[in-house]
Amino acid sequence: MAEGCPLDLLDTHGRAAAGHAVVKGLLDADAHRGGRAVLTRRGRLLADAVVRELT
Repeated sequence: MAEGCPLDLLDTHGRAAAGHAVVKGLLDADAHRGGRAVLTRRGRLLADAVVRELT
């Protein structure tokens, strides 16, 4: 969980959803630029919903 997951494991929809999650403050922007989806503190509180959006 702390390491997140590589963005290249996500399909096109999942990568787009990851970008939206960054804007919403649910995924870490620096990690996203580095090719990973890593939950922020707020994102961890909503982890189930974030993961549903990414898949």
